[in-house]
Amino acid sequence: MKAIDDHTLEVTLSEPVPYFYKLLVHPSTSPVPKAAIEKFGEKWTQPGNIVTNGAYTLKDWVVNERIVLERSPTYWNNAKTVINQVTYLPIASEVTDVNRYRSGEIDMTYNNMPIELFQKLKKEIPDEVHVDPYLCTYYYEINNQKPPFNDVRVRTALKLGMDRDIIVNKVKAQGDMPAYGYTPPYTDGAKLTQPEWFGWSQEKRNEEAKKLLAEAGYTADKPLTINLLYNTSDLHKKLAIAASSLWKKNIGVNVKLVNQEWKTFLDTRHQGTFDVARAGWCADYNEPTSFLNTMLSNSSMNTAHYKSPAFDSIMAETLKATDEAQRTALYTKAEQQLDKDSAIVPVYYYVNARLVKPWVGGYTGKDPLDNTYTRNMYIVKH
Repeated sequence: MKAIDDHTLEVTLSEPVPYFYKLLVHPSTSPVPKAAIEKFGEKWTQPGNIVTNGAYTLKDWVVNERIVLERSPTYWNNAKTVINQVTYLPIASEVTDVNRYRSGEIDMTYNNMPIELFQKLKKEIPDEVHVDPYLCTYYYEINNQKPPFNDVRVRTALKLGMDRDIIVNKVKAQGDMPAYGYTPPYTDGAKLTQPEWFGWSQEKRNEEAKKLLAEAGYTADKPLTINLLYNTSDLHKKLAIAASSLWKKNIGVNVKLVNQEWKTFLDTRHQGTFDVARAGWCADYNEPTSFLNTMLSNSSMNTAHYKSPAFDSIMAETLKATDEAQRTALYTKAEQQLDKDSAIVPVYYYVNARLVKPWVGGYTGKDPLDNTYTRNMYIVKH
């Protein structure tokens, strides 16, 4: 990497990465002010010390209380920035977030709303509830290497026996989309085809799942029993209870729920000492590889322990593709391979649900990565 001049940066890659430019929106590629770090040491991020290149600069930072930003007069497009100051409040509880919004303390909530309040809010203040596509997938991760889950028939049965419509419309009821694959269909560069099973009724899916389980040696007299792991969260617990009930009712699978705290939960998945686990993935950049690369055999994020030379080969071909159309076709093929192998049980594609005051202008919610820039917003007189 080298600077050609004051306005040009040259980056040489070790291998072709056609989507490299999309990676540049990720925070990890932000420039770091070497001079400020050398001058201020560990205090380089404090107000007055930190050097930034965005529309706002750090005015105040009180840990666990607030972060205050103010317009940067040196920002290249400062003339078109309208809001002079923005305050961020660290609010861990979704309920507290909503309560402070309704009391008038904040103008916009974060990107989650409590399940128990969503329908009530949608009824009471419909114009303030924004629901937009979000590049995240909620799924159940099957340990592909652990018997009997190394049998594709067992994995496919679990995939078919999951009633996504009930999860999405009855349990969560926040506008999420039933998922049929890993990569959300609204990802840039994705042109995914729905698998045949997704067009079946749930009754037919259940019948096919029972046949597969019978072939694998599991019947009503000898049912499959699994442990379903989830990390501590009211939402994950509620969904895990629903999933266990659906698998029992639809295909006769007995499910034991196992709860772990976040760090232990991550360790368990990486070590492969689980049957099926709650999982979710959100894109780091808007391109199918942000999802698909995590399923490569050598990926440290592949906690499904999925190993497929066929899938790896398809993904290797995407780097050799000479145009977008070729890459898109290969991404479709890669998703089809994941579905053929039933590597995971996709449940739903997320939506971004938040509350926004009617006087906040310029908010669109249309970026599926949820990059919401204050520089593009303004406050309407009220």
